[in-house]
Amino acid sequence: MGDFIDFFLKNPFLIIVLIGILTSMLGKKKQAQDPNTPPKKKWQEVMQELQGEMQQGNQQQTPAPAPVRKVEQQAAQAAEVIDDTNEANKRIAELRRLQQKYDQERLYQKAKADQLTSTIADKDSPVYRKGPSFGKKQLIDGIIMSEVLGPPRAKRSLQRSRR
Repeated sequence: MGDFIDFFLKNPFLIIVLIGILTSMLGKKKQAQDPNTPPKKKWQEVMQELQGEMQQGNQQQTPAPAPVRKVEQQAAQAAEVIDDTNEANKRIAELRRLQQKYDQERLYQKAKADQLTSTIADKDSPVYRKGPSFGKKQLIDGIIMSEVLGPPRAKRSLQRSRR
């Protein structure tokens, strides 16, 4: 008997499996004893019930008669639609006119700004001077020359000073 207990204590996985088996067996007994659960039906029975309900629903439903409109109502609606399209066309024309006005004003402002920049950009003026421009090659050459002409890397501090 002692060997049997030692065997189970040395195998915790076996204990977990036994506990799982016992709980599943007890759970099945509780489900069978629960009177509140409805009896299980096979899927064939459920499908037959649904088909029967659908056939009864189709027999009870009759198509509704199509509504009859009078010619006068249709004419009034057509007149309203025409009025709406006329109003929409007027609104579109007004928006196009406003767009043209906006484009003209924008072109005028652009021309005015170009005229101002041309008067400011006088090359002889002491106020307006264009700064030096460097190309990519000149910048690379400058970095190389600073390394060549500057102090050796071994004598420079590796950490930047905090200011």
